[in-house]
Amino acid sequence: MMRSLAEVIAVKPGEITVSCQQQTSCGSCASRNSCGTGIVSKALPGRQHQLKIATDKPVKVSDVVEIGLSERSMLHSAVLVYVLPLLCLVLGAALGQWWFVVLAGGGELGVILTALGCAAFGLWLARRLAVRVEGDLAYQPHLIRVLGSPVSAELAINGASKDSD
Repeated sequence: MMRSLAEVIAVKPGEITVSCQQQTSCGSCASRNSCGTGIVSKALPGRQHQLKIATDKPVKVSDVVEIGLSERSMLHSAVLVYVLPLLCLVLGAALGQWWFVVLAGGGELGVILTALGCAAFGLWLARRLAVRVEGDLAYQPHLIRVLGSPVSAELAINGASKDSD
């Protein structure tokens, strides 16, 4: 289960809207200071995502909650979005190579156009399949637990300044 913290921004009966920050893996990478991607990820703020989650737990606005999504649904979605169009591209290139070069004795333009056409078909198919699974509850994030209100900055105690005197 993939988990993330989010802040509740709206509450309706049976549903909450949460906002969470997009996280990158650059924060935990050892070479983030010397990597171009790590430097760019520091300079640009992450995107805020707003999700609607069905729940019957008592939650109020500004509460911090933990939400989760199953790995199975993430892997299935990744295969659908990335692997299917790429597989269609490779199959289209092989089909174009066989059809245009081997059978017709033509050039590579037909191979390229066939590969691009098959990749476009793969994207179209991925979109159709994504719409089909969009309403499936296994692909929806769900509320794991309510952590409560965040600690106010006025109530926070800085122990380091008191201990270092």
